[in-house]
Amino acid sequence: MSGDSSTLADALAALDDRLAADALASPAAPGADAPLAVADVQQYVLFSVASTTYAVPQALVTELDRVPKLTMVPHVPAWVRGVCNLRGDVLSIIDVRGFMGLDFTSPYTGQMLVVRLLDEDFSVGLLVDRVERIAGIPRDDIRPSASPLEGALATYLAGVWTLDGHPVAVLNLDRWLRSPEIRQFDVREI
Repeated sequence: MSGDSSTLADALAALDDRLAADALASPAAPGADAPLAVADVQQYVLFSVASTTYAVPQALVTELDRVPKLTMVPHVPAWVRGVCNLRGDVLSIIDVRGFMGLDFTSPYTGQMLVVRLLDEDFSVGLLVDRVERIAGIPRDDIRPSASPLEGALATYLAGVWTLDGHPVAVLNLDRWLRSPEIRQFDVREI
């Protein structure tokens, strides 16, 4: 994926069409396992932070962009790198490396994923080292971690998936975006 601002809609539409065509074109032979139905495969956006690959549901990702010009905000944790103006909307920017207690993402080499909740008007930008690709992950292939996990994101992991022999940490992005840590500055009407 390039660093240029773009939505994922075109890439996903092509991928969805290909998955549907593959599912229809390869009927199962008698006695063979049936191919996975498209509904059994969920699309994830894979990104890397500090040599670890993470996956988040594509349905929660609205766009990929370069790291924008940020306006610093006082009295927030250092991992809230600031806010930016994204086509007239003010968007809070979270540095995933900083949230994990690591050195901050470089504004020159990092990328930003704009993510949102599906059932409310809440979006943030996540600064990551690199967006890798979109992958279809069969729901049954996401497994609990074989060893205890540590770190700031461990609480928000849905499981682990293996890609080419390497583990991919699947994040429960919905739970993370609703967490008190992320929502502590949220101003809601009572």
